[in-house]
Amino acid sequence: MRAASHHHHYHYTLVGAGASGLWLALALLDEGLLEKHSMCIAEADSRKGNDRTWCYWGRESLFSGAVPEDSWSHFLQPADDTTAEAIAPYRYFHLRSSDFYAYAKNKLSRSPNVHFVHTSVSDIAEKGDSLQITSDRGTWSSTYAFVSAMPGGLASWKGAVGAFLQNRRARDSTMLWQSFVGWRVRSTKPVFKKERATLMHFDVAQQASTQFIYELPFSENEALVELTRFGREKLNEEEALPLLEEYMSELTDDYVISEWEIGQIPMTSALDMRQKRLRRDARLIFIGTPGGAVKPTTGYAFKRMEQYARRLAKAIKKGQRLPSMYRPWRFRMYDALLLHILANHAQRGREVFLRLFATQPMARILKFLDEETTVFEEILIFSRLPKRLFLRSLTHYLRRA
Repeated sequence: MRAASHHHHYHYTLVGAGASGLWLALALLDEGLLEKHSMCIAEADSRKGNDRTWCYWGRESLFSGAVPEDSWSHFLQPADDTTAEAIAPYRYFHLRSSDFYAYAKNKLSRSPNVHFVHTSVSDIAEKGDSLQITSDRGTWSSTYAFVSAMPGGLASWKGAVGAFLQNRRARDSTMLWQSFVGWRVRSTKPVFKKERATLMHFDVAQQASTQFIYELPFSENEALVELTRFGREKLNEEEALPLLEEYMSELTDDYVISEWEIGQIPMTSALDMRQKRLRRDARLIFIGTPGGAVKPTTGYAFKRMEQYARRLAKAIKKGQRLPSMYRPWRFRMYDALLLHILANHAQRGREVFLRLFATQPMARILKFLDEETTVFEEILIFSRLPKRLFLRSLTHYLRRA
């Protein structure tokens, strides 16, 4: 895995080496597209370690044992915290980003056509039949550029991203944040239940938003305990500290914090892809968050990134028009309705989620969040939610359509 040679041409350039960039690099490698073509992976932070954790659910692991993962077969029922419900046919998986980075880079290092460069890309411009990539370590040209890390940040690329997504309603979209503060804690006492995860525990102060505790027990003595907020204002450490301490005090006072996890994910329909396939002449392609990978109402994206990378690489190999991260209109509408409720009726967010979990099997909820349900199954779900609240949200949505 050699450093990129500047004043050079690469067939593929990946700007950003997070989950979406590495999944795409692996897919291009697996499809044999790097046997004759070169690829440059430009990453600003080449020494990032365990900077985040990723979770997803599925019928099987994405890694078949190649990456260390924890997994769970049951969720604690949010509407009844004495009951753990099976999520079959799914399992819920958790992996550390450092393990995924190591796995991906080790696999990519076997290809002589993969070149990593530690640099910050400042500009990407059309130049004839190729793109010119400008960075703080020089320039190079590329046939394709797949961008997940925005040069200068998302705000400076807002127009380009909006045009790529074909999202004419982006300016009117609700903008919330899923923000979280979490601890990896260890206790000398066996206070956690290893066999089940807690997706949403709502018995915490809501603070004019929708807040819950998320718990992943790795053993009886160790867990990730996280306070999550869906709201306009981002959660900070000062607000989270007393609520995390209160949650842990109900379990034990004998614990140590080994790691902190702090972050935020945009919850907005502004980054929804509105075209099913990319333009035939598309060479600058946004992936990851700017490409529409994050589901607005959940923040989950890891599995979606892997699935899109596979589809994209297969289409490139076959010379087909490239697919996008387009989602069916009805799922985009469902997300818009819930975002509107969370933004304008925050005091009812807890009620909506508790009603959802109390009236639906866990597996159906996960299938719905994967956008694989039928219309009949979706009717079963929405018929049990607060009808007037969702009708008001639907009226608002239709007026803006």
